[in-house]
Formats: sequence, structure tokens, C-alpha cells
Amino acid sequence: MIFGDKIELVPATLEDKQRVYEWCFHSETTKSHSGLLDYPENPVSTREEFFEGYVDYFFTGAEPENGRGFLISFEGEPVGFISYCSFHLKPQIAELDIWMNSEANCGKGFGVDTINSLSMYLNKNLNIREFIMRPSARNARAIKAYRKAGFEITDKSPSDYLLEEYIPIYGVGDYGEGGDLLLVKQMTDAGDRL
Repeated sequence: MIFGDKIELVPATLEDKQRVYEWCFHSETTKSHSGLLDYPENPVSTREEFFEGYVDYFFTGAEPENGRGFLISFEGEPVGFISYCSFHLKPQIAELDIWMNSEANCGKGFGVDTINSLSMYLNKNLNIREFIMRPSARNARAIKAYRKAGFEITDKSPSDYLLEEYIPIYGVGDYGEGGDLLLVKQMTDAGDRL
């Protein structure tokens, strides 16, 4: 378990996979990042698509060098999910993805605490030095939270971070060419931001 100031990060299990999918793609927070009405370029994923992308090691911990998912818990209750993945990135880089399970859990500082706690943990335990996040350029609430967590908007290209073989797959992002923002947080090996 990883402890933040407000939250605890509990390693997700295979039994959590279905509800994590529902929180992302079938909750009131879905409209913030996916769906034909506001995000036609990023339609709601089917269960099969989500399970194909979030392979089992995100829920078993079998390949921590490639990625892992955690339930975000506040006072013993799950409030969201965060994951990191590195399989597609150059060494010492991880991509973070986070979502809350309801609007009631947004705007309470859970996201910032979660991102900071996980990035400190990964820096210390897996020697991750740089973190990226790629929200829609239209998702002002997410961008504001990520910046509070120490991320900065960069004009670098995703290809600067991706392994060459993954550029054709992930280079454009979920929102199409120019539809997302690339935010970066760099850390020293002592866990401090550069």
C-alpha cells in the first residue's frame, strides 16, 4: 500500500477490473474524457477494448516494470483509480492515467495527492525520473489538477518519450493529432522535482 496525505493507494486486483472499467466509461465522470457528445474522437471503450488495453498485470502486479494499477481509497472507501505504464516508453519514464469514480470525489484534492504519492513511490522504488500525462486539451479540470501535482505543459513531441516501435500506435494519442496536451514532471533520484 502507498500512503498519501489524504489517500491510500491499494493495489488493484483482477476482481476490481470490471468496476474500474465502469468508473472510467460508465460513470458521471466519463463525459470529462470520452464519449460521442463531447469527445467524438475518443468514443467510450467497450469492456473488451478496456480489458485488452488494461492487461492482467495491471491488476496482479506480475510485471511492475511495465505497469500497475491502484485503487484510490479515502477513509477506507474507493474513490478512483490510477495506473502507471512504462512498457511503451524509453527508460526511466512512466505514463500516469487517473480517474475518479464519481463527480462527488472530484475537486477534493484526491487526484493531486494520488499523483504525487505514486510518482514519489515510483521514483524511489523503480527509479522513474520522468512522468508524462496526456489529457485532452479541452479537459481544463484535469490539466489544472496535473499542474497542481507539478506537471508542466511541454512542446516536446510524444515521440521524444515513446520507444520507436510504439510511435505509430501511441504517437497521436487518444484525441487525435493536436487534440491532447503533453504534460511532464521530472524528478531527481531523491524524489524532488528538478
